[in-house]
Amino acid sequence: MEKVSVIMPCYNDGEYITDAVASVFGQSYTNIELIVIDDGSDDPKTVSILEELEKQGNVKLLHTERLRPAGARNAGIEIATGKYILPVDADDLIEPCYIERAVQVMEEKENIGIVYCHADLFGEKSGPWELPEYSLRSMLLDNVIFVTALFRKEDWESVGGFRTNMEHGMEDYDFWLSLLELGREVEQLPETLFHYRIKPRSRTTKFQESAAVVQETYRNIYLQHPRLYEKYKDEYAIILRDALIEQLFLNRAYQESLGILERLRKNPFLKYWIKKFILK
Repeated sequence: MEKVSVIMPCYNDGEYITDAVASVFGQSYTNIELIVIDDGSDDPKTVSILEELEKQGNVKLLHTERLRPAGARNAGIEIATGKYILPVDADDLIEPCYIERAVQVMEEKENIGIVYCHADLFGEKSGPWELPEYSLRSMLLDNVIFVTALFRKEDWESVGGFRTNMEHGMEDYDFWLSLLELGREVEQLPETLFHYRIKPRSRTTKFQESAAVVQETYRNIYLQHPRLYEKYKDEYAIILRDALIEQLFLNRAYQESLGILERLRKNPFLKYWIKKFILK
C-alpha cells in the first residue's frame, strides 16, 4: 500500500482545522501522513489548536512565514515521504473513501496523473459545485479541477512545484496545466467526495472583484505555458471564439430582458408588484 501525503496549509483557520484533520484521519485508506503547514498564523486560538495537534504525534507540523498557499504547499510537499500527494485546505472536508478510490485509479492506470471527484459547497453557500466536466478543451479555457486532487510527488518535482509568483491565486490551475504538459491524463471519480467551504471573504472573492486582476492572471497563465497553447493553438482559437459568441448572445438576452422589465415598470398596475418582488 503506497503512502499518501496529505498537505494542509493553515493560516488562522483554527476555527475549522479540527474538522478538516478529522476527515483526513477518518479515511478508509490507512497509509497516510498528514503534514500541516502553519503559514505564520497570528491568531492565538489557531496557534493553540496547532500546538495540540502536534502533541498528538500523528501530525507533522511545519512552520513557515507567510509563504501563501502555493509556497506553503511546496514546503509541505518538499518534506513529504508519500508517493502520492493530496492537498486539503484547513477549512475543507473529504469523504472517508476519497483517498482509497483515488489511489486505486492511480495504481491501475499509469497514464493518469490527476484524480479528483465531484464536489459540493457548504458554509455561506450550499449545494453542488457546478463545475464543467473535465476535458482538455475546458482546461485550455479555464480551470475545472480544484486543488484537492491526487497527484504523484515525482510529477510535482518534474514541473518545479506550484508557482509562487501568482499573487492573486490560480496556482492550482497553472499546476494542472504543467502536469498536462507532461502528458498526464485526468480522471474524475463520479461521487461527491470533497466538500468546499464558502467563506464570507476569501482569496477567491477578492480575485473576482477586479476584471483587470482576472485578465492579468489568465494572461500570465497563458504565457507560462507556451508549449501547451502552441500545440493546441487552433483548438484554443475556436474555443475562445465560441466563448465570445456565447457571451454576446447572453448579453443580448440580458439587455432585452432589461427592456422588457422597463416597459413593465411603466404599467401602473404592475409597478408595485415588480418593485416589491423583483427589484427589492
